[in-house]
Amino acid sequence: MTGERASKTCPTCGGSLHAGIANVPFILDETVVVIRGVPADICADCHEPFMAGRVTDQVMVLLNQLKALRSEVSVVSYSQYAATA
Repeated sequence: MTGERASKTCPTCGGSLHAGIANVPFILDETVVVIRGVPADICADCHEPFMAGRVTDQVMVLLNQLKALRSEVSVVSYSQYAATA
């Protein structure tokens, strides 16, 4: 072992993943939610973002809160939410 991390590949297309920030859309029943500024591994080829476990947990809590608002469209900032969580 060299201590180097194995390269990450996209499970969708096989492209290489790199750390970045993504705007991630969700559809919840009758609601559209866009969470801006989400830390994610992003595929260099298909641009699909993949969130890590802790980020996913925080996004799920945020989505549940937004679902309770019953708005048709919500655009929120992950960094503002994560700073208060």
